[in-house]
Amino acid sequence: MRFSWFSVLLVGASLWGQSPARFGAAIPVQTEFISKPVQITTDGASRQPHWSSDGRSLLIVSTEKGKCSQAFWIDPATKERKLASSGKGSVRSAAPLAKSKSWVYDSTQDSGDACAPTMLGSVPAEFNIFMNTDKGKMQRLSSATGYDAELDVSASEKLIVYTSQASGDIEVWTMEWDGMNKRQLTKSPGYDGDPNVSSDGRRIAFRSARARTAEAQKLVRDELAFGRANMSPSEIFVMNLKGLDEKQITSFGCSILHPAWTPDNRRIVFSSNMPSCQGDKYEMFMVNLDGTGLVQITTGSKFVGEASFSPDGKYIAYTRDGNVYTADWVAPAPPPETISPLSKP
Repeated sequence: MRFSWFSVLLVGASLWGQSPARFGAAIPVQTEFISKPVQITTDGASRQPHWSSDGRSLLIVSTEKGKCSQAFWIDPATKERKLASSGKGSVRSAAPLAKSKSWVYDSTQDSGDACAPTMLGSVPAEFNIFMNTDKGKMQRLSSATGYDAELDVSASEKLIVYTSQASGDIEVWTMEWDGMNKRQLTKSPGYDGDPNVSSDGRRIAFRSARARTAEAQKLVRDELAFGRANMSPSEIFVMNLKGLDEKQITSFGCSILHPAWTPDNRRIVFSSNMPSCQGDKYEMFMVNLDGTGLVQITTGSKFVGEASFSPDGKYIAYTRDGNVYTADWVAPAPPPETISPLSKP
């Protein structure tokens, strides 16, 4: 059976008991927050940019012709790139450590040269997390049975936050930079993943497609047996680095991808197929931590998202229709710092 974005959206929407969102008014469009965009790649097969700690390079995931996706360092000024992963298997995400002298990435490299499935919802058990250094010293950090991928690194660089199937379900976990002291943070049936750590090191944002009925929970188990996870509809949640004080931020009933903290740590940028909640056209949006202030910040793309902000907060890197861009980040004054219970736009 062919597993596609479309089938994930239909099955998820029906079994999670949520209908497409009904917005009381048009979502405001404010594209001025992203200024002077510069296209960094032109291959149509690059994504997941992540700024280095010094703000001079980007760690990206890219697919060269005839090969599987791998991690690369790329210089935004010269466009020169250098392989950052093993060259075997497939990579989905990567993040710098220790001022770019080492970095972590997820990969299927231990399972051979074959490429991993790329459709939304695939969670192949062959994915594990690795560390590499500028001297080529590679180390495997995860070894649990099942999917370990979709990672980020805390501001202190002491914790790696990632998505794992180690408990039997897809949950958010942390481990120390050397792979020790693995800890499960979320414990709700259904997909919890795609974590992103705030720059102040206080909170984790993630997306969740929780199974709230017995029928949906059975579907979760059945799908995981085939290396798949239902990821839509999904919502944004936040919690602290110990998995406590969890709050649901959105209640849109759409598909949400790649939540990322803004530099002020008081808003979250994400991709979504709002307002229709249908199809595979994704723009980038921004929302306050109490669920208010929803705005659309990009237009005219098939897919835009996977935002990463430079260490000084002045620039944003993101993916637009298969290529990586950088731009000036021009944000308004931050809202008051407050996280309230679930709010609707």
